Amino acid sequence: MSMQSTKSIKWLTVFAYVATIVMFLVMIAGSLVTKTESGMGCGNTWPLCNGKWVPEYTISSMIEYMHRMITGVAGVVVLLFSFLAWWQNKGDKEVRNLALFGIFFILVESALGAAAVIKPQSSPVLALHFGFSLLAFTGVFLLTICILQQNKARRLVQTAVANGYRLYAWFVAAFAYGVVYLGAYVRHTGASVACPNWPLCQDGVLIPELQGLVAVHFVHRLGALTLFILVTILMVLTVKRYKNTRRDLYVASILAFLLITAQVISGGFVVLKQLHLYATLTHSAIITCLFGTLCYLCVQTLKKPRDNA
Repeated sequence: MSMQSTKSIKWLTVFAYVATIVMFLVMIAGSLVTKTESGMGCGNTWPLCNGKWVPEYTISSMIEYMHRMITGVAGVVVLLFSFLAWWQNKGDKEVRNLALFGIFFILVESALGAAAVIKPQSSPVLALHFGFSLLAFTGVFLLTICILQQNKARRLVQTAVANGYRLYAWFVAAFAYGVVYLGAYVRHTGASVACPNWPLCQDGVLIPELQGLVAVHFVHRLGALTLFILVTILMVLTVKRYKNTRRDLYVASILAFLLITAQVISGGFVVLKQLHLYATLTHSAIITCLFGTLCYLCVQTLKKPRDNA
């Protein structure tokens, strides 16, 4: 391998790490904006903040402007990383598809964020903003893993998975996205503490009266509980069938189980701590990692030994 090629690979690796970290910060910054209700901290002007390049020194304007700056930097870094990865791996369909996936959703996420500022949007549309941001992060994360694991592909993928297992893994990831969207909807509708207790919604009441915000919150809890069960089953199936032949799936399934467990606990803290900032941001951070892990597992189920020959 030439010195020029080695340098290119090193730069690509650096871009991979930076892009993933910056996109993760975008997710946290977006959650911070929602938690502090700073979405209109810069008024209804975009990309300027209240018509100025330098915002006023108020908490809401600084939080919103910081979010915009991080998103802007992320957009540039992701574009550079995606094009560099594509250029260095010409002919690799997985790299191409993941690069296009990440670019597409960060553009959609940015456009939707700008639209939410210029013209107020409904709660369902605002919830989509977090969902698209999550997809953008996932695209970058998967591209990063793809680049980092290129030399390990043959060793990781020793056997193909059963069709039933593959379909189940993709179903779990799709269900997880639905739970994420519902969680974002809960936040934007102000239903986060509609059920004031945890794990029960109300003291001594297994199923509360399903009306208004209580219904929204309770359905999200049921979704989270169902996701916990689905991920647990996925881990058991993976350990039982692929512990020795698919180390990639084995490790990912265990990590997913640990993350969903942490997610459920952090959700309880969000309620018990009455939306404490750290509890809310931790909740968002964990679900970001969980969804990325589930999507990685899904992508790996598509691979077969002959793909690495």
